[in-house]
Amino acid sequence: MFSYIKRHWPVYVVLFLIAIAMGLGAAYIVGAKGSTPRSTMSEEVEQEQSLGADGISDGDLEIVDGGSASTE
Repeated sequence: MFSYIKRHWPVYVVLFLIAIAMGLGAAYIVGAKGSTPRSTMSEEVEQEQSLGADGISDGDLEIVDGGSASTE
């Protein structure tokens, strides 16, 4: 068995390189198709920046705290 591998090692190297290239190509395609669109990402960032540091908007903070927390 090892003598067969020794005689045909270039074929194994070529097939290994093809497999690596196909795996990287598939990963790129899946990443490109499955990633979040830039418009959605920018909307989420904009929404997160409008919230306070604790993730609660000023209007919701007054409801939760009963107006006891000052945002000034």
